[in-house]
Amino acid sequence: MSSVVEIKAMTKEEAIQRALKICEAKIEQVVKVEEKIKSKSFLGFFKKEGLFEIEIKKEKEAESEVVKKAQEILDYMGLNLQMEILKSSDHFVLLNLYGEDNGIIIGKKGKTLNSFEYLLNSLVKNMKVEVDVEGFKEKRANTLRDLARKMSEKALKSDKAIRLNPMPPRERKIIHEIVNKYEDLDTYSEGRDPKRYIVIKKKRQG
Repeated sequence: MSSVVEIKAMTKEEAIQRALKICEAKIEQVVKVEEKIKSKSFLGFFKKEGLFEIEIKKEKEAESEVVKKAQEILDYMGLNLQMEILKSSDHFVLLNLYGEDNGIIIGKKGKTLNSFEYLLNSLVKNMKVEVDVEGFKEKRANTLRDLARKMSEKALKSDKAIRLNPMPPRERKIIHEIVNKYEDLDTYSEGRDPKRYIVIKKKRQG
């Protein structure tokens, strides 16, 4: 849904800023700006404001809640990051973070990011929230696929079960998908989140 407001201002930029303030919106919510009446000024005197029609997309209430809670956590952590919603549906939001503190929020192998996502999901009701940092998760997924192939080859050459480090459900799913392509291998998870981990081992011959 979107709302249309009429704003009197001397410039388009001024009109947009006034509209954002009135609607309590962000710049990325502006859909369209139309100048209905041109502003006039003669040698800097006799100024007459123009009339601008501005269409602003309303944020869903759930999206607003996600952004609010995420901002609160980031402020508490003292991190300088911006955020944007990449995807949104009735029960799912994909939030992207970006800024000078990217490395801090990601953490070692994405551990801080996973913790941030886990905490955010625990604070938001009836929504599944996924958080990414400028495409980090796809890079991480490729790293995990390489790891899964490497550990699978190792398991095939060994009679011992191989235990991987604890991972969140999404990362374990990537490992399982790769290992399941090897007919002679079994893969399963043990432990409880957030310390649940994957075990890879040869199938019993019989």
